[in-house]
Amino acid sequence: MKRIVVIILLLFPMTLYSQNLSKVQLKEVSGKRFAFKNNLKSDATIVSFWATWCIPCRKEMDALQKIKEKFADKNIRIITISQDSPRSLAKVKSFVKTHHYDFTYLLDPGGETSAKLLVKSVPFTMLLDKNGKVIYSHRGYKKGDELEIEKELLKYWSKSANKSSEEEKE
Repeated sequence: MKRIVVIILLLFPMTLYSQNLSKVQLKEVSGKRFAFKNNLKSDATIVSFWATWCIPCRKEMDALQKIKEKFADKNIRIITISQDSPRSLAKVKSFVKTHHYDFTYLLDPGGETSAKLLVKSVPFTMLLDKNGKVIYSHRGYKKGDELEIEKELLKYWSKSANKSSEEEKE
């Protein structure tokens, strides 16, 4: 029995990393439809699941904005997906209006997308490659976690640059 539990626990992270968001479609706060497959052309895409009532989520958003500013020479797209209930839509809109982050704000009021991606709590942050595949994820937020995100971004860009230079040689 213990062996089965260990195997399940070892496979859990692989399940998330095999996920691909390119087929996901949600609505923006404005009501407009948003398809991930049409919006993955950046140098990096960071997706953050959040809620208006979540204090660590708000702190993480500040940190994500700073990452975007720090790497201004890169085209980083930050997509936030609100986990607030449909009754809290006014709070989400108010948050978006008062916080001038350079993010795309999406809604997942029924939690269907977060359930498919095994998001159990907020904040939950993922880094996607250009194909929409999850290449890094992190649950929770405390000061300093943004350094890990930066490290993963640099690692991703380094791998992408190496891959491009190898393709040029061929």
